Amino acid sequence: MRLFLGQRAWMLQRVTAVVLLLFVATGAATFVVGPPMTYDRWFALATSPHGSVLIAVLFGALCLHGWIGLRDIVLDYVKPLWVRLPLLSLVGLLLIAIMIRVVLTLAAHMTIAG
Repeated sequence: MRLFLGQRAWMLQRVTAVVLLLFVATGAATFVVGPPMTYDRWFALATSPHGSVLIAVLFGALCLHGWIGLRDIVLDYVKPLWVRLPLLSLVGLLLIAIMIRVVLTLAAHMTIAG
């Protein structure tokens, strides 16, 4: 946890927020000016090497952003140590599980499409 203390955590959360904002802005612009997104286009995007890396980066930034925010909330508002540590562990495991699930799903779909 010492890695994400103070200024580093603040800066990392701002960087992940910018990454998420870029993804949202790009996605919104694609929906507005591009052709309609069909299942086949979504599948092609998710199974392409570039698309799967972008999706993994998106979820990585989302999980890291969420971890820093939830960690700060728990550290600020949950005072008893016997509640804080299990809660932080649960949040961390949940976010790691989400990231593993996303990567495994992308890998499975790339092998199906390939």
